[in-house]
Amino acid sequence: MKHFVRKISIVFLMLLLSTSLSAKARKTIKKKVKKNAKEAAEKVVQAPQYPKAIVTLSPSAAEILYAIGAQDQIVAVSEFTDYPPEAAEKPVVGGFDGKTLSIETIISYEPDFVYLTEGMHNFLIDSLNSYGIKWYLSNPTSVTAIENEILEIGELTDHADEASLVVAQMAEKLSTAYVPEAAKPEDDEVETLDNTINIYYEVWNSPFMSAGASSFINDIIVHAGGKNIFDDLTDAYPMVSEESIIAREPDVILIPKSTGISADDVKARDGWSSIPAVENNRIFLIDDNLYSRPSPRVADVILELAELLNQ
Repeated sequence: MKHFVRKISIVFLMLLLSTSLSAKARKTIKKKVKKNAKEAAEKVVQAPQYPKAIVTLSPSAAEILYAIGAQDQIVAVSEFTDYPPEAAEKPVVGGFDGKTLSIETIISYEPDFVYLTEGMHNFLIDSLNSYGIKWYLSNPTSVTAIENEILEIGELTDHADEASLVVAQMAEKLSTAYVPEAAKPEDDEVETLDNTINIYYEVWNSPFMSAGASSFINDIIVHAGGKNIFDDLTDAYPMVSEESIIAREPDVILIPKSTGISADDVKARDGWSSIPAVENNRIFLIDDNLYSRPSPRVADVILELAELLNQ
């Protein structure tokens, strides 16, 4: 816009000067003035329109924007947005669950960009389109997908360089991940079931729910050197039977702290005493706020899990 104003100022100056020149000279100058003004206007129109008022509908979306330095563009966040700590000071538009959101509340913050999540916020797309509001649909099914999302959001918000740095830092951390000895092939041979650490990740317990093949949690487990016992199920977070958990004999059980369940509670479950993870006291309580968010901190999660698997 500054360049446009400068061009217009030059235009007026040339017009004033042209009044003291010959008719032919004035005609030539007017043609140049008109051409320059048109070119200046075209440059303004073609300039990238980066969002100035973003509403994030998930904690991980806000975390990504903060990580790449786009926090000043956020005008509202969703409930449970608490990282980094200053993100919690932003106005709250509603819950992460789509059922607690309304387009009216979102529009009240006058956003020009809304950061959505696949499967949760798709119902808002038609309304956002009708208001002419841009949106991005997050679909973090793997670590690579998270990295790509960070890069895409960087491009969309005019923070491409910062986003590239964040992804590079993630890659550096992942390069130092210590894969447990039990997860490594012996004598350069193909890895077999015998040296695989089988992991059961309990999303919920009433009914039992775990992580399937299409979840990024499954990819976290793989990166850390383990094997998800439900990686044969295509749903991201499928319901599973208690019998199937016992039958698949996990070596490690991961329980989110938010469930309020302790390791002793798991040990006391009927029929669970024969599970290797229970027999060997390899039941770990994990911070699901950290493990369940597809954000740059996924690299830290992988490092932490790799250390747990090596205990």
